[in-house]
Amino acid sequence: MANVAIFTAPGFTASSWCSAFGQPAIYTFPDANTQALQECEVVLIHSARKDWQSLLQQLQATKHIIVISQQLSMTELQVALTQGAKGYLDAGSNSANLMQSVSAVSNGALWIPASLLNQLNRFLSKVMPSQHGWPSFEQRLSKREYEVASLARQGCSNKDIATTLYITERTVKQHLTSTFAKLGIKDRLQLILLL
Repeated sequence: MANVAIFTAPGFTASSWCSAFGQPAIYTFPDANTQALQECEVVLIHSARKDWQSLLQQLQATKHIIVISQQLSMTELQVALTQGAKGYLDAGSNSANLMQSVSAVSNGALWIPASLLNQLNRFLSKVMPSQHGWPSFEQRLSKREYEVASLARQGCSNKDIATTLYITERTVKQHLTSTFAKLGIKDRLQLILLL
């Protein structure tokens, strides 16, 4: 697991931070001591800090940044990604989500909460023209992978896909993993952008 530092707002910590990262370096506003971050690969910045955007701009060239928020919004997501963040996450997420997000951004992927990713997928699938033609990908995927990918492309959650196709969520994840590998992509967002 990557070394993690957290820049948080006054009075806000989550117990899941320690269960996810052991004893992460935690800096509370107005502390912005970025000199002590040499060993940290990933930095979480709480959007309730008054200086979150300036910290993001200052660190994004040398660190993987995840913006954490108590009130997730598409607007804040857009600001975070535009200014160089590689992830966006609920500040009170459980330790599994925290570890997954850090692992994902450390490996070059984006991390966006499922609720916002589904909204984004629905929006993008309506407004972005297909670059390659969706039917051309059907030949590279199994019938079930194609069905799962088609529903994911429309912004359906894993649970919705499982219900629609009468399969388990675990099976949905397996089909998506296989689809991503066959198409040379890492996540749902890249699926939408590719198609």
